[in-house]
Amino acid sequence: MNIPLPAVLIALALVLAVGTWGLYEYLRGVEHRRILSARGAMDDTERVANSLLHRLDRHLRRTELGRAINRRITASGIQMKVATFLLLAASLAITAILLIGQWMAPVFGVAAAVGVVFLMLAFLRRKEERRREEFVAQLPELARVLSNATSAGLAMRTALDLASEELDEPARSELRRTADALKLGQPLEDALRDLGERLPSRELAVLVSTLVVSSRAGGSLVTSLRTIADTLDERKEINRQVKTITGEVVVTNYAVGFMGVGGLAMLNVIMPGSLRAMSENLVGQVILGAAAAAFAASVIIIRRLTRVDL
Repeated sequence: MNIPLPAVLIALALVLAVGTWGLYEYLRGVEHRRILSARGAMDDTERVANSLLHRLDRHLRRTELGRAINRRITASGIQMKVATFLLLAASLAITAILLIGQWMAPVFGVAAAVGVVFLMLAFLRRKEERRREEFVAQLPELARVLSNATSAGLAMRTALDLASEELDEPARSELRRTADALKLGQPLEDALRDLGERLPSRELAVLVSTLVVSSRAGGSLVTSLRTIADTLDERKEINRQVKTITGEVVVTNYAVGFMGVGGLAMLNVIMPGSLRAMSENLVGQVILGAAAAAFAASVIIIRRLTRVDL
């Protein structure tokens, strides 16, 4: 099935429009937050709330899928609406179907669309993991700031507020949320546990447990925080060495996969139509499916082998 070129161009134009829309929404969100921090912007807030995209986003957030995606977007630190993310994913999936349908059987276009959706979710997961890693890297500094503040006689609520002002992102925004929750009357234990749920990690769990136990039973919090800071520094250095050692294996695995895709594209350039003929034949479909499954299995195996829990 040869898809007309105008349909492909329309799909590309649609993706470009949605991408531009998403960039516009991101920039407008940044500007909107800047305005809100400088002055009260009630009129602007009402205008945004009445926009079509905002109403769609509000409706999607009520669904189970929308809530799950919103949690992922929030955890990743990306400033994007749920509606924008889903519209962008749908546009890219349609474009994948149209483009792959030019060279291969339609079933592979559908598979490519599913792959595009998985790639976008993987992108969110990777951003979430990177943001969590950046926060974990700041934990030694956070422990020292809290230790210095408590040794100076400040309460833990004040110490967390002070740390949110001194540390960089992402610790600044996460600690600001915790400090704001404390100002609104949330108990210290609940606020710290919410922080641990937003950024789940073994290192943060140890720090949160120490603060919770200290708030309940007392004890030498300053000494504990300084010991935790030194231990976290050592763990950070070990993690850096492990990633350096395993990085070559991960890159090699992805390079082999890209070489396979590039080889198929080159074959289709040298022998036009060969890729479509292969994909429309049962034997060719089995071979292509087995190759894709082998690559996916290799990615999973490499991730499992290179993951080291310290």
